Amino acid sequence: MRITDNQHKIAKEDFITEYPKLSQALLDRTLDNLSREDSIFIFPNDLMNSPDLDKDQKILETFNQEIKTGNVIGFLGYGQERLTISSRFSNANSDYFLHYLLQKVLNINLTNLDVGLSSEDKLYQLLVYLFPKYLQAALRKGLYKEYQRFFHNDSHVKGAIDVGNHLKKNVPFMGNISYTTREFAYDNPLMQLIRHTIEYIKNQKTIGSGAFDANRENVTEIIRVTPSYKLADRVKIIRLNQAKPIRHAFFREYRKLQELCLMILSREKHGLGPQTQRVHGILFDVAWLWEEYVYTLLPKGFIHPRNKEKRDGISVFRSHGRKIYPDFYYKDLKIVLDAKYKKLEFTEKGINREDLYQLISYAYILKAKTAGLIFPSVEKVVDNDIGKLAGYGALLKKWSILIPQEAENYDHFVQQIHQSETINFRF
Repeated sequence: MRITDNQHKIAKEDFITEYPKLSQALLDRTLDNLSREDSIFIFPNDLMNSPDLDKDQKILETFNQEIKTGNVIGFLGYGQERLTISSRFSNANSDYFLHYLLQKVLNINLTNLDVGLSSEDKLYQLLVYLFPKYLQAALRKGLYKEYQRFFHNDSHVKGAIDVGNHLKKNVPFMGNISYTTREFAYDNPLMQLIRHTIEYIKNQKTIGSGAFDANRENVTEIIRVTPSYKLADRVKIIRLNQAKPIRHAFFREYRKLQELCLMILSREKHGLGPQTQRVHGILFDVAWLWEEYVYTLLPKGFIHPRNKEKRDGISVFRSHGRKIYPDFYYKDLKIVLDAKYKKLEFTEKGINREDLYQLISYAYILKAKTAGLIFPSVEKVVDNDIGKLAGYGALLKKWSILIPQEAENYDHFVQQIHQSETINFRF
Protein backbone atom coordinates (compact mmCIF):
# COMPACT_ATOMS: atom_id res chain seq x y z
CA MET A 1 0.00 0.00 0.00
CA ARG A 2 1.58 3.28 -1.16
CA ILE A 3 0.56 6.34 0.85
CA THR A 4 1.40 9.94 -0.06
CA ASP A 5 0.69 13.38 1.35
CA ASN A 6 -2.74 14.91 0.72
CA GLN A 7 -4.18 11.53 -0.20
CA HIS A 8 -7.88 10.94 0.38
CA LYS A 9 -10.10 7.89 0.35
CA ILE A 10 -7.63 5.37 1.75
CA ALA A 11 -9.72 2.35 2.69
CA LYS A 12 -9.66 2.13 6.47
CA GLU A 13 -10.29 -1.62 6.49
CA ASP A 14 -7.35 -2.29 4.17
CA PHE A 15 -5.06 -0.03 6.20
CA ILE A 16 -5.94 -1.76 9.48
CA THR A 17 -5.37 -5.15 7.89
CA GLU A 18 -1.89 -4.19 6.66
CA TYR A 19 -0.88 -2.14 9.74
CA PRO A 20 -2.79 -3.50 12.76
CA LYS A 21 -0.46 -2.07 15.42
CA LEU A 22 0.24 1.22 13.69
CA SER A 23 -3.43 1.84 12.99
CA GLN A 24 -4.20 1.43 16.68
CA ALA A 25 -1.33 3.73 17.65
CA LEU A 26 -1.70 6.44 14.98
CA LEU A 27 -5.24 6.88 13.77
CA ASP A 28 -6.68 10.24 14.84
CA ARG A 29 -3.80 11.01 17.23
CA THR A 30 -2.49 14.57 17.11
CA LEU A 31 1.07 15.53 16.23
CA ASP A 32 1.57 17.13 19.63
CA ASN A 33 0.50 13.95 21.40
CA LEU A 34 2.78 11.76 19.28
CA SER A 35 5.74 14.10 19.71
CA ARG A 36 5.43 14.13 23.49
CA GLU A 37 4.50 10.52 24.21
CA ASP A 38 6.42 8.62 21.55
CA SER A 39 9.84 8.81 19.92
CA ILE A 40 8.61 10.84 16.97
CA PHE A 41 10.79 13.53 15.42
CA ILE A 42 8.77 16.25 13.75
CA PHE A 43 10.60 18.67 11.52
CA PRO A 44 10.62 21.61 12.07
CA ASN A 45 11.41 20.39 15.55
CA ASP A 46 9.14 22.81 17.39
CA LEU A 47 5.46 22.75 16.39
CA MET A 48 5.11 26.27 17.76
CA ASN A 49 7.46 27.58 15.04
CA SER A 50 5.72 25.91 12.12
CA PRO A 51 3.19 28.16 10.39
CA ASP A 52 1.57 25.28 8.50
CA LEU A 53 1.36 22.62 11.19
CA ASP A 54 -1.12 22.76 14.01
CA LYS A 55 -0.48 20.87 17.23
CA ASP A 56 -3.94 19.34 16.88
CA GLN A 57 -3.35 18.20 13.31
CA LYS A 58 -3.55 14.46 12.71
CA ILE A 59 -1.22 12.35 10.61
CA LEU A 60 -3.96 9.91 9.65
CA GLU A 61 -7.50 11.18 10.07
CA THR A 62 -10.54 8.95 9.70
CA PHE A 63 -13.79 10.02 8.09
CA ASN A 64 -16.54 7.44 7.80
CA GLN A 65 -14.67 4.33 6.63
CA GLU A 66 -11.83 6.16 4.93
CA ILE A 67 -8.49 7.68 5.94
CA LYS A 68 -6.91 10.86 4.64
CA THR A 69 -3.42 12.35 4.98
CA GLY A 70 -2.31 15.99 5.12
CA ASN A 71 0.96 17.87 4.54
CA VAL A 72 3.01 15.47 6.67
CA ILE A 73 5.40 12.96 5.13
CA GLY A 74 7.90 10.62 6.73
CA PHE A 75 8.57 7.21 8.20
CA LEU A 76 6.87 5.49 11.12
CA GLY A 77 7.13 2.10 12.73
CA TYR A 78 5.84 -0.02 15.57
CA GLY A 79 7.39 -3.42 16.22
CA GLN A 80 7.88 -5.08 12.82
CA GLU A 81 5.41 -2.79 11.03
CA ARG A 82 6.79 0.04 8.90
CA LEU A 83 4.86 2.79 7.22
CA THR A 84 6.18 5.33 4.70
CA ILE A 85 4.19 8.44 3.83
CA SER A 86 5.87 9.75 0.69
CA SER A 87 5.59 13.07 -1.06
CA ARG A 88 3.22 12.94 -3.99
CA PHE A 89 6.19 13.82 -6.23
CA SER A 90 8.15 10.68 -5.34
CA ASN A 91 8.24 7.42 -7.21
CA ALA A 92 8.36 3.85 -5.99
CA ASN A 93 12.16 3.80 -5.65
CA SER A 94 13.18 7.24 -4.42
CA ASP A 95 12.06 10.56 -3.02
CA TYR A 96 14.56 12.92 -4.58
CA PHE A 97 12.13 15.78 -4.01
CA LEU A 98 12.31 15.43 -0.20
CA HIS A 99 16.10 15.15 -0.23
CA TYR A 100 16.39 18.20 -2.46
CA LEU A 101 14.12 20.30 -0.22
CA LEU A 102 16.16 19.28 2.83
CA GLN A 103 19.42 20.08 1.06
CA LYS A 104 18.23 23.56 0.11
CA VAL A 105 16.48 24.44 3.37
CA LEU A 106 19.11 23.00 5.72
CA ASN A 107 21.96 24.30 3.56
CA ILE A 108 23.62 20.88 3.39
CA ASN A 109 26.50 20.33 1.01
CA LEU A 110 25.06 17.11 -0.38
CA THR A 111 27.43 15.97 -3.14
CA ASN A 112 26.42 12.33 -3.27
CA LEU A 113 23.18 10.50 -2.59
CA ASP A 114 23.25 6.75 -2.14
CA VAL A 115 20.38 5.37 -4.19
CA GLY A 116 20.88 1.69 -3.50
CA LEU A 117 19.87 1.99 0.14
CA SER A 118 17.09 0.17 1.94
CA SER A 119 14.18 2.17 3.32
CA GLU A 120 15.76 2.05 6.79
CA ASP A 121 19.13 3.27 5.53
CA LYS A 122 17.47 6.13 3.66
CA LEU A 123 15.78 7.08 6.90
CA TYR A 124 19.08 6.85 8.74
CA GLN A 125 20.49 9.30 6.20
CA LEU A 126 17.67 11.72 7.01
CA LEU A 127 18.49 11.49 10.72
CA VAL A 128 21.96 12.80 9.98
CA TYR A 129 20.48 15.67 7.94
CA LEU A 130 18.39 16.75 10.90
CA PHE A 131 21.11 16.76 13.54
CA PRO A 132 22.45 20.32 12.91
CA LYS A 133 18.98 21.85 13.24
CA TYR A 134 18.20 19.96 16.45
CA LEU A 135 21.58 21.03 17.81
CA GLN A 136 20.81 24.65 16.95
CA ALA A 137 17.40 24.48 18.65
CA ALA A 138 18.88 22.98 21.83
CA LEU A 139 21.69 25.52 22.06
CA ARG A 140 19.15 28.35 22.08
CA LYS A 141 18.62 27.28 25.70
CA GLY A 142 22.33 27.68 26.35
CA LEU A 143 24.98 25.04 26.84
CA TYR A 144 23.68 22.18 28.98
CA LYS A 145 25.43 21.70 32.31
CA GLU A 146 24.78 19.41 35.24
CA TYR A 147 26.44 18.35 38.47
CA GLN A 148 29.44 16.06 37.99
CA ARG A 149 31.60 14.35 40.58
CA PHE A 150 35.32 15.06 40.27
CA PHE A 151 38.11 13.12 41.94
CA HIS A 152 41.15 14.96 43.30
CA ASN A 153 44.36 14.01 45.05
CA ASP A 154 46.25 17.04 46.31
CA SER A 155 46.85 19.11 49.43
CA HIS A 156 44.04 21.64 48.77
CA VAL A 157 41.09 19.76 50.24
CA LYS A 158 37.74 21.34 49.40
CA GLY A 159 35.33 18.43 49.29
CA ALA A 160 34.43 15.06 50.81
CA ILE A 161 37.33 12.81 51.77
CA ASP A 162 37.56 9.73 49.54
CA VAL A 163 38.85 7.24 52.11
CA GLY A 164 39.24 4.31 49.73
CA ASN A 165 41.31 6.17 47.17
CA HIS A 166 43.27 7.93 49.90
CA LEU A 167 44.40 4.61 51.36
CA LYS A 168 45.34 3.34 47.90
CA LYS A 169 47.27 6.38 46.77
CA ASN A 170 48.61 8.09 49.86
CA VAL A 171 50.06 5.42 52.11
CA PRO A 172 52.62 6.21 53.36
CA PHE A 173 51.32 9.77 53.76
CA MET A 174 53.18 12.27 51.53
CA GLY A 175 51.02 15.37 52.02
CA ASN A 176 48.22 14.67 49.51
CA ILE A 177 44.65 13.76 50.39
CA SER A 178 42.12 12.10 48.08
CA TYR A 179 38.74 13.85 48.00
CA THR A 180 35.76 14.42 45.70
CA THR A 181 33.85 17.54 44.69
CA ARG A 182 30.46 17.97 43.05
CA GLU A 183 30.39 20.84 40.59
CA PHE A 184 28.32 22.20 37.72
CA ALA A 185 30.10 21.32 34.47
CA TYR A 186 29.51 21.49 30.73
CA ASP A 187 31.68 18.42 30.18
CA ASN A 188 28.97 15.89 31.06
CA PRO A 189 27.54 12.71 29.46
CA LEU A 190 24.97 14.58 27.33
CA MET A 191 27.48 17.05 25.92
CA GLN A 192 29.87 14.18 25.33
CA LEU A 193 27.10 12.33 23.44
CA ILE A 194 26.62 15.38 21.22
CA ARG A 195 30.39 15.59 20.66
CA HIS A 196 30.55 11.90 19.68
CA THR A 197 27.69 12.43 17.21
CA ILE A 198 29.49 15.39 15.63
CA GLU A 199 32.69 13.39 15.22
CA TYR A 200 30.74 10.44 13.81
CA ILE A 201 28.93 12.55 11.20
CA LYS A 202 32.16 14.22 10.13
CA ASN A 203 33.44 10.82 9.05
CA GLN A 204 30.41 9.97 6.89
CA LYS A 205 31.38 9.98 3.21
CA THR A 206 27.91 10.99 1.94
CA ILE A 207 27.63 14.22 3.94
CA GLY A 208 30.60 14.49 6.25
CA SER A 209 31.60 17.87 7.56
CA GLY A 210 29.38 19.53 4.94
CA ALA A 211 26.46 18.95 7.30
CA PHE A 212 27.91 21.64 9.56
CA ASP A 213 28.64 24.33 6.97
CA ALA A 214 25.99 26.59 8.51
CA ASN A 215 26.68 25.55 12.11
CA ARG A 216 30.43 25.82 12.53
CA GLU A 217 30.17 28.12 15.54
CA ASN A 218 27.92 25.64 17.36
CA VAL A 219 30.25 22.76 16.57
CA THR A 220 33.29 24.74 17.74
CA GLU A 221 31.55 25.54 21.02
CA ILE A 222 30.68 21.88 21.68
CA ILE A 223 34.28 20.86 21.01
CA ARG A 224 35.56 23.59 23.35
CA VAL A 225 33.47 22.44 26.34
CA THR A 226 34.20 18.72 25.96
CA PRO A 227 37.98 18.48 26.47
CA SER A 228 37.74 14.96 27.91
CA TYR A 229 36.39 13.51 24.65
CA LYS A 230 37.85 10.11 23.72
CA LEU A 231 36.69 7.95 20.83
CA ALA A 232 37.19 4.86 22.98
CA ASP A 233 34.53 6.11 25.42
CA ARG A 234 31.70 6.07 22.86
CA VAL A 235 29.99 2.88 24.06
CA LYS A 236 30.17 4.03 27.68
CA ILE A 237 28.70 7.45 26.80
CA ILE A 238 25.84 5.84 24.86
CA ARG A 239 24.98 3.62 27.82
CA LEU A 240 25.10 6.53 30.30
CA ASN A 241 22.64 8.51 28.18
CA GLN A 242 20.35 5.53 27.64
CA ALA A 243 20.22 5.03 31.40
CA LYS A 244 19.69 8.72 32.18
CA PRO A 245 17.40 10.51 29.68
CA ILE A 246 16.82 14.23 30.13
CA ARG A 247 13.55 14.69 32.04
CA HIS A 248 13.21 18.40 32.83
CA ALA A 249 10.58 20.13 30.68
CA PHE A 250 12.78 23.20 30.23
CA PHE A 251 15.33 21.07 28.36
CA ARG A 252 12.81 19.43 26.02
CA GLU A 253 14.93 20.40 23.01
CA TYR A 254 17.94 18.68 24.59
CA ARG A 255 15.81 15.60 25.22
CA LYS A 256 14.93 15.39 21.53
CA LEU A 257 18.57 15.98 20.59
CA GLN A 258 19.63 13.24 23.00
CA GLU A 259 17.19 10.78 21.38
CA LEU A 260 18.43 11.72 17.93
CA CYS A 261 22.08 11.29 18.93
CA LEU A 262 21.37 7.85 20.40
CA MET A 263 19.58 6.76 17.23
CA ILE A 264 22.46 7.94 15.05
CA LEU A 265 25.25 6.49 17.16
CA SER A 266 23.50 3.23 17.98
CA ARG A 267 22.58 2.74 14.32
CA GLU A 268 19.14 1.73 15.45
CA LYS A 269 17.72 3.53 12.42
CA HIS A 270 14.33 4.76 13.59
CA GLY A 271 13.95 2.25 16.40
CA LEU A 272 11.89 -0.28 14.48
CA GLY A 273 13.36 -3.39 15.99
CA PRO A 274 11.11 -6.16 17.33
CA GLN A 275 11.76 -4.99 20.90
CA THR A 276 10.25 -1.56 20.27
CA GLN A 277 7.07 -0.97 22.24
CA ARG A 278 6.37 2.56 21.07
CA VAL A 279 5.84 4.33 17.80
CA HIS A 280 9.11 5.65 16.34
CA GLY A 281 9.94 7.68 13.28
CA ILE A 282 10.50 11.00 11.57
CA LEU A 283 7.86 13.32 10.12
CA PHE A 284 8.36 16.36 7.91
CA ASP A 285 6.03 19.29 7.44
CA VAL A 286 6.40 19.38 3.66
CA ALA A 287 4.34 22.59 3.32
CA TRP A 288 6.85 24.35 5.62
CA LEU A 289 9.75 22.86 3.64
CA TRP A 290 8.19 24.10 0.40
CA GLU A 291 7.80 27.62 1.76
CA GLU A 292 11.38 27.76 3.03
CA TYR A 293 12.63 26.32 -0.25
CA VAL A 294 10.84 28.97 -2.29
CA TYR A 295 12.45 31.65 -0.12
CA THR A 296 15.91 30.36 -1.09
CA LEU A 297 15.03 31.05 -4.74
CA LEU A 298 13.76 34.61 -4.40
CA PRO A 299 16.00 37.61 -5.13
CA LYS A 300 17.47 39.59 -2.26
CA GLY A 301 15.09 42.19 -0.97
CA PHE A 302 12.14 39.89 -0.39
CA ILE A 303 10.97 39.82 3.22
CA HIS A 304 9.81 36.52 4.71
CA PRO A 305 7.48 37.28 7.66
CA ARG A 306 7.21 34.78 10.52
CA ASN A 307 3.66 34.46 11.73
CA LYS A 308 4.19 32.54 14.96
CA GLU A 309 7.23 34.62 15.85
CA LYS A 310 5.20 37.81 15.13
CA ARG A 311 7.98 39.16 12.93
CA ASP A 312 7.88 41.40 9.84
CA GLY A 313 4.09 41.51 9.69
CA ILE A 314 2.13 44.23 7.90
CA SER A 315 -0.38 46.43 9.76
CA VAL A 316 -3.96 46.07 8.56
CA PHE A 317 -5.21 49.27 10.21
CA ARG A 318 -3.59 52.65 10.59
CA SER A 319 -5.01 53.12 14.09
CA HIS A 320 -3.85 49.91 15.80
CA GLY A 321 -1.51 47.01 15.42
CA ARG A 322 -3.38 44.04 13.98
CA LYS A 323 -1.10 42.47 11.37
CA ILE A 324 -1.12 40.06 8.46
CA TYR A 325 1.73 37.77 7.46
CA PRO A 326 2.07 37.00 3.75
CA ASP A 327 4.78 34.48 2.95
CA PHE A 328 6.92 36.96 0.98
CA TYR A 329 6.75 40.57 -0.10
CA TYR A 330 9.00 43.19 -1.71
CA LYS A 331 7.83 46.73 -1.01
CA ASP A 332 10.00 48.49 -3.58
CA LEU A 333 8.93 46.16 -6.40
CA LYS A 334 5.33 46.11 -5.10
CA ILE A 335 5.14 42.30 -5.19
CA VAL A 336 3.53 39.95 -2.67
CA LEU A 337 3.78 36.16 -2.96
CA ASP A 338 2.36 33.12 -1.21
CA ALA A 339 3.88 29.62 -1.34
CA LYS A 340 1.20 26.93 -1.62
CA TYR A 341 1.84 23.21 -1.45
CA LYS A 342 -1.31 22.49 -3.43
CA LYS A 343 -2.39 20.96 -6.72
CA LEU A 344 -3.13 24.08 -8.76
CA GLU A 345 -1.84 23.34 -12.25
CA PHE A 346 -5.08 21.89 -13.60
CA THR A 347 -7.47 24.57 -12.35
CA GLU A 348 -6.90 26.75 -15.43
CA LYS A 349 -6.61 30.36 -14.28
CA GLY A 350 -8.71 30.00 -11.17
CA ILE A 351 -7.86 29.41 -7.55
CA ASN A 352 -10.16 28.64 -4.65
CA ARG A 353 -12.05 31.40 -2.92
CA GLU A 354 -9.98 31.38 0.28
CA ASP A 355 -6.68 31.79 -1.59
CA LEU A 356 -8.20 34.43 -3.86
CA TYR A 357 -9.44 36.57 -0.97
CA GLN A 358 -6.10 36.19 0.79
CA LEU A 359 -4.21 37.47 -2.28
CA ILE A 360 -6.64 40.37 -2.71
CA SER A 361 -6.14 41.39 0.94
CA TYR A 362 -2.37 41.27 0.67
CA ALA A 363 -2.36 43.19 -2.63
CA TYR A 364 -4.70 45.91 -1.36
CA ILE A 365 -2.92 46.55 1.95
CA LEU A 366 0.55 46.56 0.34
CA LYS A 367 -0.67 48.46 -2.76
CA ALA A 368 1.06 45.74 -4.76
CA LYS A 369 1.18 45.74 -8.54
CA THR A 370 1.55 41.94 -8.61
CA ALA A 371 0.31 39.26 -6.20
CA GLY A 372 0.79 35.58 -6.86
CA LEU A 373 0.93 31.97 -5.74
CA ILE A 374 3.95 29.70 -6.16
CA PHE A 375 3.27 25.94 -6.12
CA PRO A 376 4.85 22.63 -7.22
CA SER A 377 3.55 20.97 -10.36
CA VAL A 378 3.97 17.93 -12.58
CA GLU A 379 3.64 17.57 -16.36
CA LYS A 380 3.66 21.28 -17.19
CA VAL A 381 5.09 24.63 -16.14
CA VAL A 382 2.46 27.17 -15.13
CA ASP A 383 2.86 30.92 -15.62
CA ASN A 384 -0.72 32.17 -15.73
CA ASP A 385 -2.44 35.46 -15.14
CA ILE A 386 -5.43 34.89 -12.88
CA GLY A 387 -6.69 38.34 -13.76
CA LYS A 388 -6.52 42.04 -12.99
CA LEU A 389 -8.43 43.23 -9.97
CA ALA A 390 -11.29 45.65 -10.39
CA GLY A 391 -10.29 48.81 -8.60
CA TYR A 392 -6.68 49.88 -8.80
CA GLY A 393 -5.79 46.95 -11.05
CA ALA A 394 -3.30 44.68 -9.28
CA LEU A 395 -2.38 41.66 -11.40
CA LEU A 396 -2.98 38.26 -9.77
CA LYS A 397 -0.78 35.42 -11.04
CA LYS A 398 0.23 31.88 -10.31
CA TRP A 399 3.59 30.30 -11.01
CA SER A 400 4.69 26.69 -10.69
CA ILE A 401 8.02 24.96 -10.28
CA LEU A 402 8.07 21.76 -12.29
CA ILE A 403 9.13 18.79 -10.17
CA PRO A 404 11.02 16.22 -12.32
CA GLN A 405 9.38 12.81 -12.48
CA GLU A 406 11.74 10.88 -14.77
CA ALA A 407 15.16 11.61 -13.26
CA GLU A 408 17.73 8.84 -13.71
CA ASN A 409 19.50 9.71 -10.46
CA TYR A 410 19.71 12.49 -7.89
CA ASP A 411 22.19 14.58 -9.88
CA HIS A 412 19.91 14.37 -12.90
CA PHE A 413 16.96 15.47 -10.72
CA VAL A 414 18.92 18.50 -9.51
CA GLN A 415 19.83 19.50 -13.06
CA GLN A 416 16.21 19.27 -14.19
CA ILE A 417 14.71 21.21 -11.30
CA HIS A 418 17.36 23.94 -11.68
CA GLN A 419 16.04 24.53 -15.19
CA SER A 420 12.51 24.98 -13.86
CA GLU A 421 13.74 27.36 -11.15
CA THR A 422 15.56 29.50 -13.72
CA ILE A 423 12.58 29.72 -16.06
CA ASN A 424 10.01 30.67 -13.45
CA PHE A 425 11.57 33.28 -11.22
CA ARG A 426 11.67 36.33 -13.41
CA PHE A 427 9.60 39.21 -12.05
